[in-house]
Amino acid sequence: MLVNSLTFIAFFFYALASSHVVARLFHKDGPNKKLTLLLSTVAILLHMALLVNLVFTESGQDLSLVNISLLICWIIVVSITTVSLRFPATLLLPVVYGFAAILLIVSLFLPHHIILKSINIDIALVSHISLSFLAYCILIIATLYAIQFYFINKRLKEKDLSIAYSHLPPLMVVERQLYQLVTVGTSLLTIALATGFIFLENMFSHDFIHKTVLSMIAWICFIAVAWGHKYRGWRGKSSILTIMFAAFMLTMAYFGSRFVKEVLLYQF
Repeated sequence: MLVNSLTFIAFFFYALASSHVVARLFHKDGPNKKLTLLLSTVAILLHMALLVNLVFTESGQDLSLVNISLLICWIIVVSITTVSLRFPATLLLPVVYGFAAILLIVSLFLPHHIILKSINIDIALVSHISLSFLAYCILIIATLYAIQFYFINKRLKEKDLSIAYSHLPPLMVVERQLYQLVTVGTSLLTIALATGFIFLENMFSHDFIHKTVLSMIAWICFIAVAWGHKYRGWRGKSSILTIMFAAFMLTMAYFGSRFVKEVLLYQF
């Protein structure tokens, strides 16, 4: 009952925050920052309370795909909200708030299962997982910036006058932040893969080879984008599509097999 209540109330505040930003997106004064921050903060705190109740149970730690997805979503929401306090991120806010709201509702209909009754600490494994987790969050945020960059760039090329009076950030600012995020995320992903190859023995085992291959494909794509932008001045649609493809590959690497097993086949 508590979980359902927290889910619906958090959904309500995320939806309110998203709706407010969208309604004022093309207003010259933009969304009310205080109201947006208030609504999103309430939603974030409720989301956090929900995670605590879902993950830490009397039977053990529930690290199902649903809960991991909610955790990653929460980290991304907190990151984008924090960034928006200092840098323009108006177009990203309704995207992350809207996605969080949808994910919360969807989580009610997906299976949960207690996976761990105790956690055995292996420094190498924990380091690999933590770096992979952090790299994924940063690169997903970079992908959101890529979508924002494409949207603003397209509107400018179409000479849409409404964008001049909107509260959207300058294109060059978005571009600079985008490639900074790609560089940082790719660096962390490189270290994560390196720690996996050095310390883990099952990177190419039957159960994990698809994760390794898909992660490597994503890594190559991100490396190409970062290198091409720095040394060749690559930008525009091809780079954006490559970033989106790489993010999709990384998502499939991290969650694809677990989605099939836990959600479609109900195997844990």
